[in-house]
Amino acid sequence: MLNNGYTFNADGRQYTIMEQLGNGANTIAYLAECKHGELTTKCILKEYAPHNADDFEVGKARFVASGKMQNNIRNKSVLNNQTPPVSHVFEANGTAYIDVACYNGTTLNKLSSLTLPQYMALCETIAKTVGYYHKSGFLCLDLKPENIFILQNTPDDTITQLVEYIDFDSIRDTENNGNTLFSYTREWAAPEQLNPYATAKIGISADIYTVGEIVFYLLFGRHSADSEHRGFSKYPFEDSKREYHKYTERPDVQAIFTRIFRNTIRSSAANRFKSIDAVTKLLGELVEVLNQKDYVIPILPSVSPDFVGRDAEIRQIAESLQANPVLYVTGIGGIGKSTLIKNYIARFRAEYDVIAYLEYDGDVLHTFCDDMQLQISTVSQQDGEPIADYFVRKLKAFKRICGDKHVLFVLDNFSDRLTKDLSRIIDCGYDTIIGTRNKPPKNSFPSMEITAISDTSELFRLVALNLERPLTKEERLCFEEIITLVQGHTLVIELIARQIAAGRLDIHTALGLIRENGFSQFSDEKVGNIKDGEEVYDTLEDIIYVLFDASAVSKDAKLTLKILALLNVRGLETSLIYKFFPNIKAETITDLSVQGWLYDDSRVRLHPVIAETVRYWQWSGEKVSVMEYHKQMIDIYVGMSNAVQIKEILRSASSYTSMHNHHIIRGMYFDMQGCYYDTLLGGAYYPENDEEAELLENLIDSADNAISEMEQETDKRKWKYLTGYYLDLASILIRSVPDYYDEAAELLDKVYEYIEENEPEISANHCYYNMVAAWYYTLAVPDIEETRRLTEQAESIARQVFPTDLELIDIIHIPTANCFYYHNDLRSAADKIEEAVAICKGYPDMLPYIDKQAELLNILLDIYSAMENRVKCRELIAEIDRINEEYKEQGVCREVSPDIRKQLL
Repeated sequence: MLNNGYTFNADGRQYTIMEQLGNGANTIAYLAECKHGELTTKCILKEYAPHNADDFEVGKARFVASGKMQNNIRNKSVLNNQTPPVSHVFEANGTAYIDVACYNGTTLNKLSSLTLPQYMALCETIAKTVGYYHKSGFLCLDLKPENIFILQNTPDDTITQLVEYIDFDSIRDTENNGNTLFSYTREWAAPEQLNPYATAKIGISADIYTVGEIVFYLLFGRHSADSEHRGFSKYPFEDSKREYHKYTERPDVQAIFTRIFRNTIRSSAANRFKSIDAVTKLLGELVEVLNQKDYVIPILPSVSPDFVGRDAEIRQIAESLQANPVLYVTGIGGIGKSTLIKNYIARFRAEYDVIAYLEYDGDVLHTFCDDMQLQISTVSQQDGEPIADYFVRKLKAFKRICGDKHVLFVLDNFSDRLTKDLSRIIDCGYDTIIGTRNKPPKNSFPSMEITAISDTSELFRLVALNLERPLTKEERLCFEEIITLVQGHTLVIELIARQIAAGRLDIHTALGLIRENGFSQFSDEKVGNIKDGEEVYDTLEDIIYVLFDASAVSKDAKLTLKILALLNVRGLETSLIYKFFPNIKAETITDLSVQGWLYDDSRVRLHPVIAETVRYWQWSGEKVSVMEYHKQMIDIYVGMSNAVQIKEILRSASSYTSMHNHHIIRGMYFDMQGCYYDTLLGGAYYPENDEEAELLENLIDSADNAISEMEQETDKRKWKYLTGYYLDLASILIRSVPDYYDEAAELLDKVYEYIEENEPEISANHCYYNMVAAWYYTLAVPDIEETRRLTEQAESIARQVFPTDLELIDIIHIPTANCFYYHNDLRSAADKIEEAVAICKGYPDMLPYIDKQAELLNILLDIYSAMENRVKCRELIAEIDRINEEYKEQGVCREVSPDIRKQLL
């Protein structure tokens, strides 16, 4: 070992030792100064200094050969930049030295304070470099952080795109390594390197193992254990460094790390990736995912141009939030709370780093977890993930992303009490506005009651904006009295102005209506007084009803409003309204929007006060048709898995059922109730716990009750529904309760006899019968040929009965593929789903088909996973990820389950 300051000469060069950089079993590395003529440079001087002097000459010769090999390797074009140049190989002081050019930087083991994305970018570069060695015909065999040189411009400016391998004593030719001695480091070596009898088996997979071990070590700060070398091993991501948790808690990141480890650090070389290129590709995917920026995707509410007269209230909100981060904005419905809050957001948006505006949909958990309302770039609910678990994960990510940022969280149209879940959000400490008709719990949070606009001139401006013209003198006098009678209630004023503008009312008729129904006949106190709140709301209902009645809209328009009042506060995409309710006309929607009865942009929705008022109106349609409207609306929310809104619609259906005590109506109600339990069950037809067992029992009871009621009905229309209910129950029994297969067969026989006698050959029930029977011959009495015959017959009928390809996919393609899957005919299952994918690709600009395509690709992923076609699976995952990335902001989010990703590793 040479001391600092030691100087010696060799071959016309003078070397002065500056510091020792490191040492190994056979080598010591120094930072040295080299004088050669008039030139002085710094270099890395490697000295052969074995701990064991046995066979010194043999070892020295191998050391000298490694220097020459390093020089030869550098001359390979693909390794030129990855190999530091050897300036001189010589002997002095009784041993051998290698003079290597010195660059700014350090070895990987001495790096600190890098981020996880930076470390993984280095690992990707390391894997690429190893790949260059393999392609050039070499094995590395002693990869370890001490042998990997990282270039740095400065200590805090690390280059991650280029690394140098600096130990060439263990480099071996891939063709001639079988009986050659080589160096390795036990902690980093592959198992076959440690086995003296397995030397001949050492190949590129040994380097693959070590690259995986380096990734593992950088992530967890320790070497992997034997128990972590299996194909089913799980990894303690929660034990990674604290600063890495924002990455490692993400399912997509965990899935890629797991895939890397399960295909690199395996005990058997046969179970590792066959090429380092596969490792490089995965690390590239990992780096891309890690570098995805965490952020809350801004979805801000639209602001009406008709906002007037609330400047003082906006300032009051700002001042209140400066003093206390939580503010309840209260007031009766229609007074302008939401409009005020939205305009506060518009005016102060530049003051906040993050704004989250959510409309309460009946449940805090569901509202917060709705990835359409609150979108986070790197977070989405996984298939099968319980909503309570997702709430915890999403809130944690939301808090992490927001950090020290200035955040505004708004929960609008809140109609519930303060819950633990809402308290957890409030406790984050963000500026929080809750728009509600209710005051906060006593002695809890500041509140601000919104009352009528006091400045009459501002209300006249509001009238003019809705009239879309200046007021006449006569209109001004009449509106002055109207404003007094309704005590400045903005929603009522806007509705009156809209009816006049649309030619539905004249000003004198409007004034007469308000004189009969205005707030003043009930109370001289201000609108919004808590004491009179309920009474005032009753008055609002009266005013809205008489205005609607006086505007002489058609029965179709009134029925349209009644149907749309079943929607939740967020409404529904306009295109879906027309799909599910073909009798609703576009011109009706447009007219109602012009008159102010609903909002219509890309979504159709009603003001909460108007919706609640309309819900109290009597249904004007035929009884069975009314229940059909409820069922159609429930079907919409079944597709969204929104049990909260299904329950709300059930309340309306229950109220209607109680007023119409007919078997057919009660039967239809029990069928809807079954939809609710089916949604809660989420496909768990084989219960795994008491809760699922209870839900399944409730589902079967609902189906039984629906059948019982419909069997007692005398109306001939019952057969259409009864047939469907028989099929529904048969389908449930076939898929969930094997002991009831005989009962399912009896139900199928009943259906067959009825439809053969009473229905045309081409009918929806004929199609449904064939599909349920196909399930019977899949699960109860397995017969793949009979299954194939029935599904083909069902498809032939479906193409003539159902108007959209989406229905065809849901009714035929997906269930048929499931049947083939259970028959273990995976090829037929895949073909059926690929056929459906091709259908979706025929609608490249229609979001429902894009979403369905992503759903189908996930199903296809399950099938190809069962076929163990990993190449196809990776292609599918890439395509699903692409669709999610491109369309996430439009609501398409069909993430690959982390469990599925792990199964493919």
